[in-house]
Amino acid sequence: MFGNLFKSKNEIKEASYMNQRRNILGNGSSFQVQEAYKALRTNIRFSSSGNKFCVTSGLASEGKSITALNIAISFAEAGQKVLLIDADLRRPSQARLLIENGAPGLSNVLAGLCDDETAIRKEQMNNLDVMFSGEIPPNPSELLSSPAMEDMLKRLESKYDYIFIDTPPVNIVTDACVVGRLMDGVLFVVRQNQTDRESVKHGVAQLNMAGVKILGFVFNGADVKNNRKYKRYKYYKSKIYGYQSYRHSVDERGRGSVDKK
Repeated sequence: MFGNLFKSKNEIKEASYMNQRRNILGNGSSFQVQEAYKALRTNIRFSSSGNKFCVTSGLASEGKSITALNIAISFAEAGQKVLLIDADLRRPSQARLLIENGAPGLSNVLAGLCDDETAIRKEQMNNLDVMFSGEIPPNPSELLSSPAMEDMLKRLESKYDYIFIDTPPVNIVTDACVVGRLMDGVLFVVRQNQTDRESVKHGVAQLNMAGVKILGFVFNGADVKNNRKYKRYKYYKSKIYGYQSYRHSVDERGRGSVDKK
């Protein structure tokens, strides 16, 4: 009698993915969303001369995977040849967001079961290729920290203008630190009304201890002053979260501002 009142975990998870899919950057995205990602793209370019970046968060469900995908799309739209890699080998999202089969992928390449070209998919969007996670392995951290990972990135770096890697939350597993050491910088996604300061401070400490360069923070799901919600972000560039940072934000009219906190 009460069966219809409760949704299964799978139904809730599927609804979450469908909601995320609606937020994938494209021609149907609002002006505000498109401008926000253009501004984020510009900030990344000015923050580092490198071309390999990973995206992480403190905990799960803070928007890191959709942010990584949209950043890759934004760079591809600007005419850059881009590769997006799903390195979340425990709980991958990119294949489901793009409605693709996730194997073969990264884990298969690192285990020597296939070559790079077999694992890379050409997306419908020009300039964007994706390497999904592949089969779920029993030893994700060992694969990501193996010489095979470093060798693969060296091979691919010369073929792409930019490489973006979606990594697991830094406070849950060490994978983001392992991958981050091979990157030119890390973007840390936080979500309004969900991410707490202690989670961010702990994540930053973990990355700093591993010697990972933090480019800045993407503040996801922020509210505008008139209390309407839309997909926007704030970009924080700071060595320590909450201290002496510069904030870039985009309002509902697409106007940018930078101010010192």
